[in-house]
This record gives sequence, C-alpha cells and structure tokens, in this order.
Amino acid sequence: MVKLNILCFGNILHGDDGIGAEIARRLLDCELPENVEVFDVGTQGLNALPLFSQCSHLLIVDAAELGLSPGEWQFIEPSQMLSESNADHAGGVGYLLKAAQAVTHPMPILTVLGVQKGNIAAFSPHLSNSVMAKLHECIEQIVTLSRDLTGNTHHSTAQIWGRGKA
Repeated sequence: MVKLNILCFGNILHGDDGIGAEIARRLLDCELPENVEVFDVGTQGLNALPLFSQCSHLLIVDAAELGLSPGEWQFIEPSQMLSESNADHAGGVGYLLKAAQAVTHPMPILTVLGVQKGNIAAFSPHLSNSVMAKLHECIEQIVTLSRDLTGNTHHSTAQIWGRGKA
C-alpha cells in the first residue's frame, strides 16, 4: 500500500519562508486520503529524517528560489534542493536530502514542490500578499497529487503533526 508523508518546511518568523507552515495548516481543512500524513516540520532539518523511512512516497514543500513570480510554484527535481546553501532549516532541506540518501534504505519516491519566495525578512511573521494570492491553487495541486499517488478515493480529515513531533 502506498503511504505518503507530506513534509512542510519553513520559518514562520521569516516572511514567505513560512509558506510550509501555512500550507500544512490549510491542508487540515482538506479531505486527504487516509494513508496521507501532513507534517509541519518548520526548521527541524535533520530531525525530520525518520519521516523518510515511514512511507513509500514523500512530498517536500518549501519556499525556494525558482526564478518565478512570488507565490508561483512548481514541482522541481530534488537535485535543485541539494544545491541550496540556505541553512535556515538546521542544515537546510538540501542537507536533509543528502543525509536521507545516505542512511534511508529504501528511499521513498520523492517529490518536491517549491514555492517562489518573495519577502524574506527576519522577524516578519506574515506571508506576502503575492504568496497568499496563489496559495489556494497550490493546496489544490497537493490534494490532487496525494490522491493520484495513493490511488485512494477514500478520504479523511487531514491530521497535522506539529513542529515538535517529527
């Protein structure tokens, strides 16, 4: 059976970098397949490593530099995250992916959804208007992807695991 973990990264005190927390919160209002779990992992970095071995598929959601307009999103190759030098997430998502490749066997099938960040400023706990304006379509795509990946039409209310539970 397919088991999907959705890991949402971001620092809620750094403007648009907090996109992962907002996406995780909004997924609570969505009907996701029963075998999908959502994790707001914040800036936990390597502490999220055990979540790689508890599923067959993994979706990582994070703010990224994609060369798009703020709030636009796209599925990207995990290798694009490997090159990120951002260390806001206790080593960064790229560092986490390298560690997971080294120690997680078998690796889950990995999908990465990057959201173009706009305003990143320390101690700015709000997403920009341009990111908020595109959030709904991003959430819809995540719900669709979760249903497609799991092949599951049975839905349940999403449960979110908070920052301290990864």
